[in-house]
Amino acid sequence: MNLHDLQRHWDAFGEQDPMWAILTDPARKGRRWTAEEFFATGVAEIEALMDEARGFGRPMARRRALDFGCGLGRLTQALADHCDEALGLDVAPSMIAQAATFNRHGARVRYAVQTAPPFHQIASRSIDVVYTGRVLQHIAPVYAREYIRELARVVAPGGFLSFDVPSRWLDAPVLPEGALPIGAYHAELTARRLLATDAATVVVEVAITNAGAETWPDDAPLNLGNHWLTRDGAVVVADDRRVAVPRPLAPGDTATVTFTAPRSTVADADVLELDLVHEGVAWFAWHGSPTVRLDVGVAAAAPATATVPAPPATTPAAPAFAPVMEMHAVPREDVEALLAAAGVRLLRVRAEAHCGPRWEAFRYDVTADSTR
Repeated sequence: MNLHDLQRHWDAFGEQDPMWAILTDPARKGRRWTAEEFFATGVAEIEALMDEARGFGRPMARRRALDFGCGLGRLTQALADHCDEALGLDVAPSMIAQAATFNRHGARVRYAVQTAPPFHQIASRSIDVVYTGRVLQHIAPVYAREYIRELARVVAPGGFLSFDVPSRWLDAPVLPEGALPIGAYHAELTARRLLATDAATVVVEVAITNAGAETWPDDAPLNLGNHWLTRDGAVVVADDRRVAVPRPLAPGDTATVTFTAPRSTVADADVLELDLVHEGVAWFAWHGSPTVRLDVGVAAAAPATATVPAPPATTPAAPAFAPVMEMHAVPREDVEALLAAAGVRLLRVRAEAHCGPRWEAFRYDVTADSTR
């Protein structure tokens, strides 16, 4: 999407669920982040950044910091703990307006809407710490390249620039050590709710069929696990109980287990979602294997009765605009060429995993020398 559309979509994210849009933890969707938890992640992230920078003897000064794609200022506020001044830029006016309300550093922190490159308000070679995380991946490459040039332009001599961006989409996901062949991560689950001994417990009989192309070996830690969801699909408890899957289990074979879980005490957690998990590697759903969901809420347990719905008193409101997060990549060789052309020095390139197993992504640590 172009920058006008990008602003529209991220402005909507800022209005609807800003903290989740910035840190997309499925358990926090639906405004379930608290401000304390959300901003604490920024403190930890910037502490790690500054530790990395110190390993390179950077930055040589701590006058000014820049947080590009600042959102609500999660990282800007933390940068102000390390530098005299911090500037946060974001495309979404709704994000910038809210960031100002979370500012605890007074005039030392400033926020501004950045609708397009270049950074007109920032002089070249004037920022000692330049940082952006999980931002460029959402920007079309034609604009992301311009922003990379700008990030390199503003870093001061002796300063430290760190940014991440995917390099390419992978035809096959990168699996961690100990993973099974990719064809193993497919299952068919059939669930039947059983009568529980008390109202606070959910008991489900689950038939598990190996629908993949590989035998699940005896030494692979495969379990049936669950999440708790609201009826509209929001995850409120991302990981709960475990029951071991009988193994070995060859393709096409079925095993049956009984899954027992205390009913979640979290409000509106009425849907039990079941999935297989290879511990320390992946949930099967990550590879397209279908989960099974059971509505176990009080309303669902009540006898169904036929009713005739009353006509609506008013015309239903039009559905809210549903913003979209695009994912894009800038090849590593292009990024390194952009940095070389800008006259900055690449200190290190390291792999990033937060974009998921189907994206090859890197973080680039950069400095500017006085001779630039």
